[in-house]
Amino acid sequence: MNEKKNLTIEETFALAVQNHKKNNLQVAKNLYKTILKTNPNYAGVNYNLGITYKELEEYQKAIGCYEKAIQINPNYAQAHNNLGIVFKESQELQKAISCFQKAIDIQPNYADAHNNLGLTFKELEEYQKAISCYEKAIQIDPNYADAHNNLGLTFKELKEYQKAISCYEKA
Repeated sequence: MNEKKNLTIEETFALAVQNHKKNNLQVAKNLYKTILKTNPNYAGVNYNLGITYKELEEYQKAIGCYEKAIQINPNYAQAHNNLGIVFKESQELQKAISCFQKAIDIQPNYADAHNNLGLTFKELEEYQKAISCYEKAIQIDPNYADAHNNLGLTFKELKEYQKAISCYEKA
């Protein structure tokens, strides 16, 4: 591993992603940070470091990384979506909604963002809005099991059990 200093940015990034996928989060984090020392405006590295911090439950650091990625690339839909997830997990639901809606504005067929927006509306007990979001996610990706399941959970909450069962079966 002494040859790490001789790796290109692309090789270091690939090594970081490899470690990230293997759940070696500290190693991945350090490699991402190494890249950012020489190339702080690398949106993808800021984004991936944000994911790493989120997985380490270091939410404020994750927010900073996603915001930096968005500052570098304002049309980075995935960064807006993941920022929304962190805000949702931090119970900052209005901020989460704004992030998911921004991701959808950038990429209208972003099924995950529609699903995440639905989860946030469900948490706010705005069930009709949640249902619309899940249905949009399913329209985009008919095999999106999580969206079918979330739609079922929402119908269950509304005591519409037949609709809920139908959704669970599709999930």
